[in-house]
Amino acid sequence: MIATRKSRALGRHVYEPTSKDIRQACEEIQATWSPHERAKRERGARAAWWIPPMIRLSPVVEVINGERADSPPCAGAAGNEAER
Repeated sequence: MIATRKSRALGRHVYEPTSKDIRQACEEIQATWSPHERAKRERGARAAWWIPPMIRLSPVVEVINGERADSPPCAGAAGNEAER
């Protein structure tokens, strides 16, 4: 049975589920979940503390700067002596 109570402000009955009603509704919803959906939703506290791995950017920047130094200047770039 659905629990209702009379709203003081509105003067009519409103739906107010009990803890048991909420638990039962949750169980009915979860019964429709696939194993994949259940696994996705049950990752628990471990998933909450995951952070992306940290990487050092200095080696990446050095490679990028090294490639720029070795490449010919772009056509139309400011300071390009070839076009003057």
